[in-house]
Amino acid sequence: MNVHLTHWSVSNDRTSILSAFTRMTRLAVLPVICGGSAVWGISSAQAAISSVEQVTIYQGLASVTRSLPITGSGEQTVIFSCLSPYIDKESLSVQAIGNVNIGEVSIEALSGEQAAQCQYQGDTKVQAQQNTLASINAELEAARLAKAYLQNLTKATQVNTASTITNNARDIEAQATRINQKILDIQRRQASAQDALNQLVAGSATSTSNDVTQVSVRTASRLPSSVKLHYQVQGAGWEPTYQARLNTSSDQLSITASAIIAQQTGENWTNVPVTLSTANPNQSATGRLPYVPRLSLYEENQNAQYASAMVDNTPVVVSARESYSDDSRAPNMAPLPNFTVSSQNKNGIIEYRLPQLVSIPSDGRRVRTVIGEQYGGSKLWVRSTPSVETTAYWYASAPFLTPEWVDGSLQLYRDDNYVGQSRYNYQMLKEQGIGFGRDSNMLVKALINEDKQGEKGVLSRTQTLTTTQAYQFTNQHDRAVRLQVLGSEPVSRDDSLKVAVTHTPPITERNWNDNQGMVAWEFDLPSKQSQVIRSTSQISYPTNKVLSGNR
Repeated sequence: MNVHLTHWSVSNDRTSILSAFTRMTRLAVLPVICGGSAVWGISSAQAAISSVEQVTIYQGLASVTRSLPITGSGEQTVIFSCLSPYIDKESLSVQAIGNVNIGEVSIEALSGEQAAQCQYQGDTKVQAQQNTLASINAELEAARLAKAYLQNLTKATQVNTASTITNNARDIEAQATRINQKILDIQRRQASAQDALNQLVAGSATSTSNDVTQVSVRTASRLPSSVKLHYQVQGAGWEPTYQARLNTSSDQLSITASAIIAQQTGENWTNVPVTLSTANPNQSATGRLPYVPRLSLYEENQNAQYASAMVDNTPVVVSARESYSDDSRAPNMAPLPNFTVSSQNKNGIIEYRLPQLVSIPSDGRRVRTVIGEQYGGSKLWVRSTPSVETTAYWYASAPFLTPEWVDGSLQLYRDDNYVGQSRYNYQMLKEQGIGFGRDSNMLVKALINEDKQGEKGVLSRTQTLTTTQAYQFTNQHDRAVRLQVLGSEPVSRDDSLKVAVTHTPPITERNWNDNQGMVAWEFDLPSKQSQVIRSTSQISYPTNKVLSGNR
């Protein structure tokens, strides 16, 4: 740097030095991260980092759309660097915006130092620390230039009077002291920032592999435009989870659906638009064909070898792989962000489009977001199956259940207490209701549970088996409770086997929920009251036969 001092006067040295120091600081250039490495400025389109325009996550994989700008005109090659090593190369497609000619597309795997440069490319903390260190370096360089300027100024200035020499010497000495002290302070900040960056880089877990993929696209255009790259990548997925909250005082039920997203693709997705799809690309995409029997006759005395050949020629059908707001606000205040997820049913495939940009690093961490909520009034009851266990459980109906929600884990809360976990399955919950844990205030007691075998007379052609079961239910609640008791009746599979059953009190429903042999009682049991339920079944069958079955 050449410093010209011929037109500077000594009386203006303090103002001039400070002004020069300020200009030097402002002119400092910050490095730009390109493909994981630091460069000074960007000279062509291939130097820019591709931006993620859309990520659609399925079960086990994701579809990613990236974009790179085309600057200038003519022929050039744009490079999508630092891509996942798990890209499905067959899924790659390139699309250009505007009047752009697309030439060959090359794919290569990079490892070693080139891959290491991408290791922390998408880590926002690393990038922020890099920018901080670059600012400190620029500030230090400007301070050193100001010190050099001051040194040259003292050599070039000629002074005639002793008083002027003394005064200017003191001013220069004071300014030099301040600049030296500032340099020391900046150097300490530089060392601290460098240590922090080293620790972040050493502990960065943003990539799961030492390899990366790079895609180069040859283009030709007359005007600036952009190129989009579409591909699928393994190692991403999401799963639904639900929370059901029941208020037994108000009979209100709410169910919140959330999505848990995680990925280990080797790419960091920072502030990207995300869509979740219920489609499962890992499942078979085509149905199986029917098996066609091919019959022929052969002589019984033919040898086993010919018969074996017939077996070998039987066609085999091979299937595809089966896998695995409130809007109110104070005046003059900006509206709050709306995080309501929009869903769209595409002929059986549900897409959830997240309204906010999401950051999902490639370290397997789980990102959770709400994708829907249903709530409303519910019908409550207590259910017991005393022949299985002498316990009662809270149940609630959910008339607002939606078949669009796919199966997932269901956490259960009753009166703000976590009572357990179940599965969200639309068909099952619609038919049987949602269980909300044991009801300790409904006492269930077995009174009779016995079998009696009838006498076999000499002249008797039949024998009988009589079974009696009786249970007592006591409501310890301070209010009446709707009680549902499930029982069963023997089902005969033989015309000579006769079954007669008596229930006291009479049952409310036979073949409960289309389950043959299941029966149900439903009634309101007042507070502090008891009810006894009794069932007696008599089975008659011939004496020369043996009774069998899952009794």
